[in-house]
Amino acid sequence: MFTLHTLLEEQDRLKKRLKELQKLRKEPKNPSQDKVPFPMPEIPLVFRGRTQQGKEAPKCLLSNLRICYPLPGGSALVTFDDPKVAEQVLQKKEHKIDVAEECRLRVQVQPLELPVVTTIQVSSQISDRRVLVSGFPAGGLKLSEEQLLDKLEIFFGKDSNGGGDVEIRELLQGGAMLGFIRDGVAQRLCHIGQFKVPLDGQQFLLRVSPYMSGEIQKAETCFQPAPCSVVVFNIPDILDGPELHDVLEIHFQKPTRGGGEVEALTVVPPGQRGLAIFTSASG
Repeated sequence: MFTLHTLLEEQDRLKKRLKELQKLRKEPKNPSQDKVPFPMPEIPLVFRGRTQQGKEAPKCLLSNLRICYPLPGGSALVTFDDPKVAEQVLQKKEHKIDVAEECRLRVQVQPLELPVVTTIQVSSQISDRRVLVSGFPAGGLKLSEEQLLDKLEIFFGKDSNGGGDVEIRELLQGGAMLGFIRDGVAQRLCHIGQFKVPLDGQQFLLRVSPYMSGEIQKAETCFQPAPCSVVVFNIPDILDGPELHDVLEIHFQKPTRGGGEVEALTVVPPGQRGLAIFTSASG
C-alpha cells in the first residue's frame, strides 16, 4: 500500500514537471530571435530587371521614377510623337536650319541617352528598437497626423500594454513607425502581435510587426536611348528664345528634313543651363 501511494505521488510530480517543461518550451528563450510573422530573406535581395513567368509582366515596376538629364547652354531637347521620326532625324548628324534667305544655322543632333538601372542589390535587417504599426481603417480617421501619432505614442508607451518610452515616431503609407528607447520593447510588442487601440472614439485592432530597414549595397546602370527624343547641340547665340524656338520647331516638323509632328521642344540659350526631368508614364 505504501509503495502504491509513493508511485502515485511520483506520477503527479512527473506530470507537473512535464507541464513546466512544455511551458518553458513555448516561451522564447531570447526575444531578439523571435520568428518574424512574414518571410524574411537571409541573403541580400537582388533585382535583375523585369521577369515574366506565366502571366504578362507589368509595364512598370517602379513608381515616382525621376531621371534628370542636364542640358548645356546652346542646346535643345526635341521630342516627337513618333519614334520613327526621331530615327530619321538622327540619320543626319548635322542639320542646316534656315533662318533667313542668306543665313543658316549649323547644329549637331545626337540621340538622347538616359541612365537606366539594371541591377539593384539591397541588404535588409530588422530594427532592434522599432516596430511597424498597421491595420488602420481604409476610410481613414478624422484625426490629424500629429493627433494619431500622439495616441499611438501614449498607448504603446504604457508598460501595461507591453510598451515603453517612445523615442521616434513617423507616419508612413499604410502604417506608422515607432522607435523605443529601451531594448526588448520592440520584440515584446511583436511577440504579442495584435492590440485593440482606442482611436477616434472607437476600438481598432492594430497589428504590430518588425520594422525592416534596407540599404542599397550595389547599383548598376547603363545608358539607353529615349526612342522619341533627340538633343540638338552647338546652337549659336544669334536669336532670342521665342524666335529660336519657332525656327527649330518649324525645321524639325518638315518631312523634307526627315521631321514630323513635334510633341515638345525645350531650348537652353547659350550661357545658361537646363535640366530635363523625365518621369514614368504612369506617374
